[in-house]
Amino acid sequence: MSKNSEAIKRRSSESAEFKQAFAEEQAKLDFADLLFELRAQTGLNQTAFAKKVNKSRSTIARIESARMEPSFSMLEDIAQALGKRVEIRFVEAQQTATEKSVR
Repeated sequence: MSKNSEAIKRRSSESAEFKQAFAEEQAKLDFADLLFELRAQTGLNQTAFAKKVNKSRSTIARIESARMEPSFSMLEDIAQALGKRVEIRFVEAQQTATEKSVR
């Protein structure tokens, strides 16, 4: 276990507030990873991907860096532009990020 992982585990056990804040940030990072993977599947750079989905490159960059949480309608717009659909599922709280996927 890395020093960061150890520190996160310790702080999470000491503070419910920290644990909640970390979980929220982790969810943003998980989504950022999913969008990055989706873009990678297209083989496009951020600029070309943004043009394809009719968004600005800065919007795509902010989503991929977890500095922006896209609305559901934005997700639908991106999916539709790529010939995909958005699928939302409720899963057990203990599911890890590696179990989430992009189709």
